[in-house]
Amino acid sequence: MLIICAGPESFLARQKVRELIDAYQQKHDPSGRSIERLEHQSTLQDVLGRLGNMDLFASKKLLKYENLLTGLTPAQTKKLNQAVLKDADQNIVLTEEDKLPPAKIMEHFSKEKTFVYEYQKLSASDLRQAVVAICRQNELKAELADRLIALYPNDLWAINTAVQMISVSGLLPDQTLPDSQSNLFNTVDNLLQQKNQVQTGLMGMDAQEILPLLISQALNWHKVKHGQAQGVHPYVQKKLLNTDFQNPDFKTINFLRCLYATRSSLAGGKEIVPLI
Repeated sequence: MLIICAGPESFLARQKVRELIDAYQQKHDPSGRSIERLEHQSTLQDVLGRLGNMDLFASKKLLKYENLLTGLTPAQTKKLNQAVLKDADQNIVLTEEDKLPPAKIMEHFSKEKTFVYEYQKLSASDLRQAVVAICRQNELKAELADRLIALYPNDLWAINTAVQMISVSGLLPDQTLPDSQSNLFNTVDNLLQQKNQVQTGLMGMDAQEILPLLISQALNWHKVKHGQAQGVHPYVQKKLLNTDFQNPDFKTINFLRCLYATRSSLAGGKEIVPLI
């Protein structure tokens, strides 16, 4: 089976992908072990090598690709379709595409084994309806939709991020965190990503204030990267997925050592800066 979720409205395409993965997990594999995320291996050779191969540990698998169909020739498309038919639903190939391939490519796929979800850019009324739905999912008032659309025209990704931030902080888009809290979060982000600004941010920070947040974010990063993100807020998940965490294992252990040092009165206050 081949399932195609395509833009140009990429937010809705991604939303459908998540919905399909959740449905598969609930029906076939609550553990999620048979779901393979192969976004960085989106090649015809890779998928052909997996289709039709028996798995001793899973009777069915879901193979998630990204832009798998981009650039395929008609001959390659026929080969992929033949492999999907021969596979007999042992594997579900789910690909998220920036846009649907042209008709001369799509015509080679079997209608019985290919399912297409295409999302065009939304009209004004449909956009508002989608934003209202996002607000309600996050237990925010529907009246916020017009304000968000005015701030982020035709950008569901930015609107969704703003909604997640509002649900965490309680602040509306034109409000900001207090400087001290904003600096704390920025410093933690810089530490995780090993940015040059980190030393400046650390000066004047209270170790007892920054270390719990550092450890929390480090542990959340590990959870998200290993697909065990239950209890981590969706906005935080998205943020951490896009965080290039330098030396994650070393840093997590180091943060814990620093916390132990501060709690054991071995170090405190600004003295913790060299340890971090």
